[in-house]
Amino acid sequence: MAGDWKIGSDRRRRTTDQLRDFRAANRGQVAWDTEAPADFTYIYHPDRVLVRAADADAFDRAVAELDRGILAEAPLRDDVRLLDGELVRYVLGERAGGESVPDVLDLLEAGGLPRGAASPDHWVHVSPGGGGGQLCPAIEPQETGLQEPWPPAAPAREKSSRVSVVVVDTGWNPASAADPRTPWLHGVDGDDELNGPELRPYAGHGTFVAGVVRCAAPDTDVFVEGFAVGGVGGGGVLESDLVVQLEEALAHDPRVINLSAGCRTRLDLPSIALETFHRTRLRRHDTVLVAAAGNDATSAPFWPAAFDWCVGVGSLDRDGRVSEYSNFGVSADVYALGRNHVNAFPEGTSVCHESPDKGDVRRFDTAMARWSGTSFAAPLVAGLIAREIAESGSSARDARDAVLARAAYESDPGVGPVMVLHEPWA
Repeated sequence: MAGDWKIGSDRRRRTTDQLRDFRAANRGQVAWDTEAPADFTYIYHPDRVLVRAADADAFDRAVAELDRGILAEAPLRDDVRLLDGELVRYVLGERAGGESVPDVLDLLEAGGLPRGAASPDHWVHVSPGGGGGQLCPAIEPQETGLQEPWPPAAPAREKSSRVSVVVVDTGWNPASAADPRTPWLHGVDGDDELNGPELRPYAGHGTFVAGVVRCAAPDTDVFVEGFAVGGVGGGGVLESDLVVQLEEALAHDPRVINLSAGCRTRLDLPSIALETFHRTRLRRHDTVLVAAAGNDATSAPFWPAAFDWCVGVGSLDRDGRVSEYSNFGVSADVYALGRNHVNAFPEGTSVCHESPDKGDVRRFDTAMARWSGTSFAAPLVAGLIAREIAESGSSARDARDAVLARAAYESDPGVGPVMVLHEPWA
């Protein structure tokens, strides 16, 4: 990474800042697939490999046939049982030639291991991107003098039933549930984000997302399942750990799960961990997963939004056009407002970590912030699905279909045909 300080683009500086901070937050257990961090496509654990249980024997055989000069010792099977053993995690030992996990997988596949049978353990981050993209929401949170959320809170319906929604995110700010300035969050609960006067990077992300859900669907019981609380993880989580959090989310019997996070993967193959979670867990429940499409302005698949069983949500500006930063294509089933949301945010001081605002100090003292990204388009759609369930009594999947049926097909130059959900702010 020598010479990175010479990068002449705010976007590239921003990505480099993000990856360096992210690696530091995770004690160096972060690698990426390019020499220059600003060009990364995906990020992963430098020593872990994920394999479906059904492919574990084939993986072991392929490793046994690999040149011993590459792997002096066979990979160790992690003793953590993931998804009741349906997902196996291996730890690679030292590689004599310095081969990366993707290098080893390339060699195994060249020797006959089916492509996609094994995968790096990718890092999933709050609405990340790749290919010179972003590891975070489209911007860092901004102060606002506004006292009401935007989009505004929808009125509660007398005949609506309560609907459970779980937000799997960075954690929850308990003070927001009792603050008279954010009454739409009263009754929300979750894993304490453990904020202090100096807010950590990505603090408030889960709280803000929960606020968007509650504004769209007042008749919801919202729980924020935290995957990066107390300053751990830098706003990210490994795939193998995320599926554990998603499994815990299902214990709340949610009708809707919102995940404003995702990742690119090696060779853009479907995430083994998330596919296994769906196959062995999610599809057994009447639960819809809604996920952010990502903020890298690319049509490359972004997981889990790109799965056909997930509702991937891209971002619109207030004029109804697709946001400049929004991913599109297979990762965005529908687009909703993602630009300049205003919602609940912890009070405290935040120091910007990313170019061009690096070092700027922002003081949040109104219990609110302004924020943009597909991270916030997703919970708007999640809330609309939950509201449809509450008002119609339908199944989660039927409610999803009803909400998407209200979207209009439009054309956006540079993006193409898109399905745009203009309500409820039109």
